Amino acid sequence: MLSGGHLPDEPGKCRLSVETLIVAIGAFIGTNIDDIFMDTLLFSETRTKGETYSVVIGKYVGMAVLTSVSLLAAWGLSLIPQQYIRYLGLIPIILGVKAFIDGMRRGEEDEGKETSKSANLMMNAALITVANGADNLGVYIPLFAGSGLWEMVKVICVFAVMVAVWCFFAKKLSELPLLRRFICRYKKIIIPIVYCLLGIYMLFQ
Repeated sequence: MLSGGHLPDEPGKCRLSVETLIVAIGAFIGTNIDDIFMDTLLFSETRTKGETYSVVIGKYVGMAVLTSVSLLAAWGLSLIPQQYIRYLGLIPIILGVKAFIDGMRRGEEDEGKETSKSANLMMNAALITVANGADNLGVYIPLFAGSGLWEMVKVICVFAVMVAVWCFFAKKLSELPLLRRFICRYKKIIIPIVYCLLGIYMLFQ
């Protein structure tokens, strides 16, 4: 456990303790292990560096939202009542339906829309991260509630590094030739189905 109020952080000490490092990494991995497939799907849609950066930025935005909500809840300000958290599952269902409609409408002709594609990838990455964040909130809220100010800062810094690590692994997975070919060939079916299944799982878990 983190030291919390029992051993308050000294303001001058910003050193990252091994205990804090292990707890923060464990919390991140435990709550984001199920995101790796979704992130791989998103990266499989990227063709340019700009599109890749858009997914990374979207992932950071989503994690920033989850972290901010967790901090506020740890300080007693609950933005989302617990009984309503599962309704975040509606977000991937909506994205799945939208992806299916877009795929049917677009066919093969959408080559000149990189800006709009980058914006869509960024938005999807952020929304999917937030929507799949019920377990994140369940772990981060008590983690922050039992931490001093400097420990919170350290944990947030670890999370920021881990998002980059997660994106790196997801990008590498998306570049595996067989996997990429399979996703590219069937993405009009795979992406809507995966999004909708994720949403349904969240609604009924």
